[in-house]
Amino acid sequence: MLVLGVLLLAWVGVTVTIGDPFTSLYTSHEQHILSQRLDAIDRQWAPGKSLVSAAESKLLRRQRALAALRARAAAFRASLHDGQPIGRIRIPRLHLSMVLVQGTSESDLAKGPGHYDAASGENTDLPGMGGVIGIAGHRTTFLHPFRHIDDLRSGDMILLAMPYGTFRYTVYYHKVVSSTDWSILRRRVFEKLVLSACHPLYSASHRWVVFARLSAAPAGL
Repeated sequence: MLVLGVLLLAWVGVTVTIGDPFTSLYTSHEQHILSQRLDAIDRQWAPGKSLVSAAESKLLRRQRALAALRARAAAFRASLHDGQPIGRIRIPRLHLSMVLVQGTSESDLAKGPGHYDAASGENTDLPGMGGVIGIAGHRTTFLHPFRHIDDLRSGDMILLAMPYGTFRYTVYYHKVVSSTDWSILRRRVFEKLVLSACHPLYSASHRWVVFARLSAAPAGL
C-alpha cells in the first residue's frame, strides 16, 4: 500500500507539473499519423501558378488574388470532415508545433488542437476567408498543447500553415470568459484568430482566450 501510495503521488506530481503523460503518448502517436496524412493533403492543395496579370494595377491584382484565396479556402473547408488534419499551428513563444484537426469533440481534441466547425456548435472560418478562426486545445491532457496559453503576450506571433498558404497572426489581447461565452467569436473588420483553453488548470468552468489579428498572408496579398 505504501508503494502504491508513493506511485500515486508521483503520478499526480508529474501530471500537475507537465501534464498527463499517458494521454500524451496517445496524442503523440496520432500526431505522427496526422502529419503523414497532411503531407498528402498539402500536395493536393498546393497553390498553383497565379493567373493574375502583371499588367493590372497593384490594387486590382491584390483584389483578384484575395478573391482567389478566399475561394480556395472555402473549397478546402467544404472538403473537410471531423478528425481530419487541416494544417499546422506554430507558436514560437510556447515552442509549439502541432497538426491542427477539424472539430472540437472529445475525440478530435485527443488528437491535437481543434478547429471550431459546425459540429462544434460554431462554424468558424479558415485562414484567408476574412472572418473569425476559432481553435481550442487541452491544457493538462493529450499532449496539452495550450498548457501555457496564458504566457502569450501582445505582439507574439502565431503561424497557421494551411495546405493552400501560410498565415501569420499577431496577438493583441486576452481575457478569461465563462465556458458558454460565445461572444469571443464576434467578427471584426479584420481577420481574427481566437485560441481558447480551459481555465483554471484542471477545471472547465472558464476559458482563457487569446485574440490575434492577421498580419501577413501568402505572397501576393
